[in-house]
Amino acid sequence: MESLGAHKVETTIGEGENASASSHKTNALLGLANASTFLEAPKVLNIVKTGFRFTYKVESGLRTQHFYVSGSKNIIKHMDTKGTLLDEIATESKNIPRCFTVNKKGHLLYSDSVDRSINLVSDKEVKCLTKLGRWKPQTVCSTFSDELLVGLKAEDDEEAKVVRYALSDITQEIKCDDEGQPLYRDPHYIDENKNLDIVVSDLDAKAVTVVDKSGHFRFRYQGIPSDKLSEGFGPRGVTTDSLCNILVADFDSNLIHVIDQDGQFLRFIENCGLHLPLDLSVNSSNILFVVEYYSNKVKEVQYLK
Repeated sequence: MESLGAHKVETTIGEGENASASSHKTNALLGLANASTFLEAPKVLNIVKTGFRFTYKVESGLRTQHFYVSGSKNIIKHMDTKGTLLDEIATESKNIPRCFTVNKKGHLLYSDSVDRSINLVSDKEVKCLTKLGRWKPQTVCSTFSDELLVGLKAEDDEEAKVVRYALSDITQEIKCDDEGQPLYRDPHYIDENKNLDIVVSDLDAKAVTVVDKSGHFRFRYQGIPSDKLSEGFGPRGVTTDSLCNILVADFDSNLIHVIDQDGQFLRFIENCGLHLPLDLSVNSSNILFVVEYYSNKVKEVQYLK
């Protein structure tokens, strides 16, 4: 793993010389503390073949050795780290479930970008929670308060937003910053950090955009200067750990960026044979699951001490 200091990030944090100096000092101290928690080299604990031709999404389960995965079929597989298939859940519409999440009760929820619905799976029964009309659901995550955050893109591709749902009711819409500029172009992956920030990976913008719980812009991460990024920054899946670190799958450069909760780059996770990492999920024990698009594998990786 490589650690670098410079990074490309837009931020509204620490405006003014004194605030900026204080912020940099605090970030430096946090960075040193964080760095001491990382393994020098990550360990691949298990490699599980998914059985899909292409693999799209992974989500850790409530049990640390379990995960859910989807790919090029209209099913979501519930598996353990030994590769045992525990269950298969088929979508009601027969469409491929490119995005799903697991809530606090252990229920699976998935979005369907074709019929534009959000669905709950309980006791193997599929219930449609809401239909989204002209909006295409592209990503979904369950929050600590058991709400849903959904990344949406309009059918004409001209608008994008993040919406918070309590059951089927909209309680929040996040679309523009305080100056009225659009925050998102193509919100494709989403996660809620432990500090309740909302983390979105935007494919068109090639950036990770972070807002606070109220929807106010905090920062935008667009990679760092590094010869390891010769193919550019290709953000895909995002996840967070118990230290509020944000992990970003870099599809183009075959590695994972780790930044802190304020957008400061910490290091890369590399040297574990990653090939086209598409999605990530960290479980309650800070073990990382990485899904590879073409290899049909989920890799279980330890990166913290």
